[in-house]
Amino acid sequence: MRRTKNEAMETRSAILDAAELTFFENGVSRTTLAMIAQAASVTRGAIYFHFANKNALFEAMLERGRLPQECFVGLDELMAAADPLDRIRANAIEALEFISLNTRTQKILTIMLLRCEYVAEMEEMLVRMRDADEEMLGTIRFAFQEASRRGLMAEDWTPDSATTTLHCGMAGLINQWLRSGFGFDLVAVGRRMVDSLFDSFRAPPTPA
Repeated sequence: MRRTKNEAMETRSAILDAAELTFFENGVSRTTLAMIAQAASVTRGAIYFHFANKNALFEAMLERGRLPQECFVGLDELMAAADPLDRIRANAIEALEFISLNTRTQKILTIMLLRCEYVAEMEEMLVRMRDADEEMLGTIRFAFQEASRRGLMAEDWTPDSATTTLHCGMAGLINQWLRSGFGFDLVAVGRRMVDSLFDSFRAPPTPA
């Protein structure tokens, strides 16, 4: 009997759910398509109908979840912001709040950061993730450049050094939170870190 479009979409969704769970529990390198098929109660042929290989399945799984990089605004909104430092600071905190509340994003980040070795067929995914990071970092760097142009940046900071410091701080915080099994309040700790960084980034008030 020929499957309907809705049935095909349901099967695809079930495969992605099973892949997410199996990658999370076993790690990407130790997960086989046969294991995913069993978890989804489908055949391997059904997986190949929807996905060319494990790499394509992994990529589709990532696309289902919103990642922290996507919380940052675009260049047009930054240009219109009254204070680009306040805007990018708010984005950083919004990203932490989103991660703390979104179970799927937490699981996907755990898979990406702690359950995956980016070698062999997965090396291509590392390149794509770096490209996504670079797009986000370009937006953040632009915000700091605009802040510097408006005289809002402290003299000790350049747009490049501020971008790198913020990125490393956020990445390290999220990674440690995941490694600790959510062992601390991500938003509370993150807010203090972000506020401290942006206090340092901002030029002191001009004396009256």
